[in-house]
Order: sequence, then C-alpha cells, then structure tokens
Amino acid sequence: MRIGITCYPGVGGSGILATRLGVEFAKRGHEVHFITYERPFAVQGNDQENVHIHLVNVLEYPLFKYPPYTVALGSEMARVAIQEKLDVLNVHYAIPHATAAYLAREITRVPYVVTLHGSDVTILGSDPSYQIVNNHSVERADAVTAVSEFMQREAYERLGLEREVKVIPNFVDTQVFAPAPCEAIERDCDKCGVIVHVSNFRPVKRVTDLVYAMSIVTKQEPEARLMLVGDGPDRHSVEKLIESLGLHSNVTLTGFRSDIPNLLRCSDIGVLCSETESAPLTLLEGMSTALPMIATKVGGVHEIINDGKNGLLVPPKHPEELAQAILRLYRDKKLRRILGEKARRTVLERYTADKVVNQYIETFESVSKTKG
Repeated sequence: MRIGITCYPGVGGSGILATRLGVEFAKRGHEVHFITYERPFAVQGNDQENVHIHLVNVLEYPLFKYPPYTVALGSEMARVAIQEKLDVLNVHYAIPHATAAYLAREITRVPYVVTLHGSDVTILGSDPSYQIVNNHSVERADAVTAVSEFMQREAYERLGLEREVKVIPNFVDTQVFAPAPCEAIERDCDKCGVIVHVSNFRPVKRVTDLVYAMSIVTKQEPEARLMLVGDGPDRHSVEKLIESLGLHSNVTLTGFRSDIPNLLRCSDIGVLCSETESAPLTLLEGMSTALPMIATKVGGVHEIINDGKNGLLVPPKHPEELAQAILRLYRDKKLRRILGEKARRTVLERYTADKVVNQYIETFESVSKTKG
C-alpha cells in the first residue's frame, strides 16, 4: 500500500506513535509518505527505506494574523495523494489534520482514517470554537480509530461522535525497550535507588507532584535519587521547587535524551503522575524494559496496569500517596522484580508491533477498497 501519514512531528505521544507506525509499515514493504511541517523527530538523522518526507509550506502574509496551516496542509496532502497515487491517508491528532484530510479527499477521493489521541478530547471537549468543524471532519472519515477504550468512550460522550470508533492500542518496540544491563549512568552510591520520570513537562504531567513526593521519600530514604527526563513549559517551576525543597542533591534533570531505553534500564522505579492520560507510551516503554511502574489511575492507564499485579496505581494530585507507593517499592526489591517481570509479560502479550500494526493495515485495506 501507499500510505500518507500526517502528524505533529515533535516528541508528544501522537507524533511518536505516528512515526513508529510509519517505520513499521515501511519495514513490511509498504510505501510511507509523511506530510508535516518538519521532519518527524523519530526519523531524524536516518533515511528509512520506503519512507518519504513532504514538508508543508505555509504562506506568511501581513494580511493573515494567523498563518492558514489547515489550508496549506490540505493542499499538500492532496498534492502528494495525486502525485504518489496514495491508497489512504492516516491522520493523528484531529486538530487540524482531520479537516485537512477531509479537504484532500474532496479533491482526490483518497480515503482517510483518523486516529484519536488523548489531547483531542482535552481540547475539543473543552473548547467549542473547534468542535463543529472538527467533529464533522471526524464523523465523515472513512474510519476512526482510538488508542484506548477510554479514548473511545470520550469520543462518544464528550465529542458526541455517533459513528464507529475502533480501538487499536499503542505499541512499543520490545527489542529496543528490553531488559538489559545499565549502560547510561553511574551510581554514586551502592544503596541509591533511582526513580525515573519521562515526559514533556506540560502542566498535565504534574511533575511538581513527584517533586513534592520526593521531599517525603527522602526524609525516610535520604539516598533515594529522582531522574527527571525531558523538557517543557513546567521545567522552570520544577527547578525552583527542587531548590526551595532542598532536593538539588537528590534530583537530576537530564533534559531531552535520545537514550531513553538505557535510562529506563538504569532505574529501579518508574513514575507517571499525570492528571489525565489516554494510553501513555512512556508507561508501555517502562514496562517493556521490566521496570516496575507507578502511575496515576486516570484515563486509560488502568487498561494497561492491573494494580498490584503488573504495577501500582495511585490517585492523581496526591503526592503523599505517591510517596508511599514509591517507598513501598523502594524498600521491597522482590516486589519490584515481580512487578517488572509481569509488566514485561503484559507488553509482550498485548502491545507489540506484530499485534498492533496489522490492525491498522486491515483498517486501511478495508477503506481503500472504497477509493474512487
């Protein structure tokens, strides 16, 4: 098949999933065309066979207060669809990709599939200024998928969709994210346990809750270490909080890193403390490396973690309970090993590329039959 993929090219979950999907499609012999405003982060620095990049050019003109990206994207999607004889367009994150795909299909008759992510509900469900046009664009898609059952329910209840939404879960490369010896960091003491958090430091990730939790943990376990991986809008406030709580010797901020699998392997406990999530890739990546994970019981997280079986769940916005869960795992090496092994098994059973990618291909093949 010839597949066009539109996504935001950064390090957010929707962009990472879209680019990983594209790479997996290409590995299976399909021709993939990314259509976006810059080269996707996950395929920077290497040229993948069967993967092509098409950049959207946006008109800058004094008349426009805001550049007309949706029109530019729809035009480029139509151009690529015609020139490359695409069979299907797959758009990740509805705003504005679903509308651009709708416009492109009107011109080319190439079907489009919308893949809904958590932020679609966060924005569309709370801001009616986008909802009418975007809902129409999603309703008129040839197929709609969602990355979790939670996202599916939200699409029906908060977005008011009336059409079928098929759940196709996220996935990880279990060979890249696999248990292995630590090669990324050196421990500065024999007894130090390392807690790790990976995110884009947006307010929804509640990184400050984890810092507050560490202030409780270190009072009882002064050698505990927290490694914060990533960057984003809340980093400055996180740094100030670390300083005000006197945690500078216990907390390290690494910034963006390209060696996430190694950092996960070098950690003892993983933490995800968001106030909302759909199907977080970070959670699956940690579990795939056999890292015992603590996560807040929000959104689709409980679809992945069975509390006490393959990880621990805590309520959101409760640093004290988060701290108690960290202390429980910190002090119980056997429990960490058991939860980590079961976490890895969960990923192998449900969230591998082989189990997920073919579901997308089947969906694409079913809608491509309607082309023309």
